[in-house]
Amino acid sequence: MELGINEIREITKVMAAYPDMNYTNYSLSFLRRRLSKVFKQSSLRRLDLLQEKLKDVNFRDEIMSEIMVNTTEMFRDPALWRTLRDKVITNMPVGSDKIWFPVESDGEETFSLALVLHEKGLGDKYKIICQTPSRLRFENISKGVVNQDKFETNLTNYKRLEDKNCYADYFEKDNGKTVLLEQYRSNIECRLSCYFSQAMPENSVALIMFRNISIYYNHLLARKAFRILINSLIPGGYLIIGVKERLPKELADELEVVDANENIYRKPASNNYSYYV
Repeated sequence: MELGINEIREITKVMAAYPDMNYTNYSLSFLRRRLSKVFKQSSLRRLDLLQEKLKDVNFRDEIMSEIMVNTTEMFRDPALWRTLRDKVITNMPVGSDKIWFPVESDGEETFSLALVLHEKGLGDKYKIICQTPSRLRFENISKGVVNQDKFETNLTNYKRLEDKNCYADYFEKDNGKTVLLEQYRSNIECRLSCYFSQAMPENSVALIMFRNISIYYNHLLARKAFRILINSLIPGGYLIIGVKERLPKELADELEVVDANENIYRKPASNNYSYYV
């Protein structure tokens, strides 16, 4: 079924009636690709059939999982992880031990940071909280499952970062799957939830990783997202976004630029801003 703008708007309107399925302000081109794939895989030909299938919680989870964009690599963009390791982690603000991934698709970003903290001797100092609305992805992340097909890519990324040969030592085989050893993910808490409806409390997070998420939002949703993130940071806390992303102009002045190349920002240690979602 070829989905046009009107069909996409009708579909998102129907889905928005269900918890954590409001995609009305996502990019139309992105939704067309993702939803067309869902319709094809499910052999759907009419919108009324979608309404019936949405009553099935498992089908809804399939849609949420499909709409999420896979990371599929550990230590993706090693230069960013090098900067994070050498300049951010060593200058974290006091007052919070929480690091937040508002949207985690497959665990690779979260697991990468967990290993960076471990190798810096900070694994017990910080708690990593990641969120996903998809039950399937939640279960895989909670078990530490990584994409074995990307092993060589992951290894190359790691060696560019650490120049060590111990990447494989962090993983084991479990029922045919490659998983991060429990001792290296004991400080990770994965939550089955959407950050739009269940965000972290205000002024509670020291570091937020939000890479390559808002590029799929329209301006209205991007503004809402970054408003939530800025509110959640403690003074002195860091926000890292993707190199192709931009902060909404009306919010950019509320953060200091730490690294323009890697899009790393910092909430001023003291300011007179009033933050409202």
